Amino acid sequence: MAISKKGFRKIIVENRLYYWKFCGYILVAPDKAKSENILKIDFGFYDPWNYINTNENIPPDFNPKIVTPKFVSESIKFALDKGWTEGKFNLKYSNNKYFIE
Repeated sequence: MAISKKGFRKIIVENRLYYWKFCGYILVAPDKAKSENILKIDFGFYDPWNYINTNENIPPDFNPKIVTPKFVSESIKFALDKGWTEGKFNLKYSNNKYFIE
């Protein structure tokens, strides 16, 4: 079963087409990918309005990263260098470094 491309943007990395979208984190899928082949990039984003009345549960502070095609491209290249070809692959981006989860 292919993933729905609704809301996804196209990006070409190393001569290959990928689709990505922001939804609190970044999802990346190769062209014509099955839903099992997903790169998820968590960069610490949270909506402060979700914690307006529960300050004790608020996540740690983060330096917001602006999600740009360049950042998405760099993230895809990092994942490919670390072996992402098929299956789910989770990255965390924090303090200007990537971590594999």
